[in-house]
Amino acid sequence: MVLFAHKIVLLDTATLGGLSRDYWNAEKPRRDKARSFLLRLQDNGVFVTFTLTHVLELLRHANKEVVRDRLGFLRAIPLIAWLRPYERHWFPGGTPDLLRRELHAVVHGSARNWREIVDAVSPELWETGMGSELFAENDEFWSVMKMESERQHENEKHVASVARTDPGDMMNLRVRDVTALPVRPKEERESYLGRFADEMKSQLDRHGDRRLDRPDAVAFAFVSDTSQRVRTIDEMGGSITQRLLEFYNVPDEFVSPEMTLGELGALGVYASQLRILAAGLRPPVPLTMKEIPPDTLPSYVLERELASIQRKAERVSGSDLGDGHIAPLVLYADGVQVDKRTYEALNQMRRKRPELAALMGRFFRSPDYNDVLDSLDR
Repeated sequence: MVLFAHKIVLLDTATLGGLSRDYWNAEKPRRDKARSFLLRLQDNGVFVTFTLTHVLELLRHANKEVVRDRLGFLRAIPLIAWLRPYERHWFPGGTPDLLRRELHAVVHGSARNWREIVDAVSPELWETGMGSELFAENDEFWSVMKMESERQHENEKHVASVARTDPGDMMNLRVRDVTALPVRPKEERESYLGRFADEMKSQLDRHGDRRLDRPDAVAFAFVSDTSQRVRTIDEMGGSITQRLLEFYNVPDEFVSPEMTLGELGALGVYASQLRILAAGLRPPVPLTMKEIPPDTLPSYVLERELASIQRKAERVSGSDLGDGHIAPLVLYADGVQVDKRTYEALNQMRRKRPELAALMGRFFRSPDYNDVLDSLDR
């Protein structure tokens, strides 16, 4: 489909859920409101835009009839767009596809800065069509996708909650101070890990997702995994600092004595993600942080900065991860609707990182979907 004077706009899933509810409502004024809104979007060339995150969040409602109605509503949207997967299959893509496209622009293209990356990725990022094409009737397929959405939801609650904890305040420990940590005799470690698990469970209760199932089991599993990692690091030999760098696969030049263990862990996460992204390139290329430093990809930087702000909240939610997956698209869309917390975080980021602000498009809050078009014009 050739596009003329169009707008790529991502509505949040709460708005899409509300639209679906009104679209099928027994009360005519509410039906008319939703259907009139869709016509206004069409008349203004607005493509209701989806990522994999949007689709999974819409499918995870506990009521099967609500899910059925949502799919019916999505089929009725005349103009839709979705993030085109890097592998170009037909279903909406997600954050890995966006990051891999940015990485491709650097490795297989000539992009050398954020502006060049965004300019290279933008023309190929969006696929367009009609709702009836993307959300075709296929009960078996949507049933499988609903189960995946529920599995992912549990994982998001777990990840967001664990990321908010720091028993022992270890994440703020600086690399230079690691060597001063006491070496506990093996016979004392089990007792210490028990206290570690109790403190983590307490932090999960205070700060984790309220819907997290079995915080005690989550704490126990995390402590068991941590204990195994400690044993692995112990067995590597050499200085503790060097062992940490080797374990996280972080080159020496990226680490300073003043860096915290939390920052070192974040570099380790990036190193792991970079390997996965590079392996999926066409053609694949083995890459390390030396070739692609952590601030290379603008979407990764924006998502990382947002996650840092989210983790400081008194109470986190699994939905924070979904917000983090969608927020980087402010670099590529004409408008992105966000919730209150994400709106405030993006404004904070825009003030803190002017080089990102220069690339960010419009993001907005709009409690009433009828105000969306006005929000786009402000």
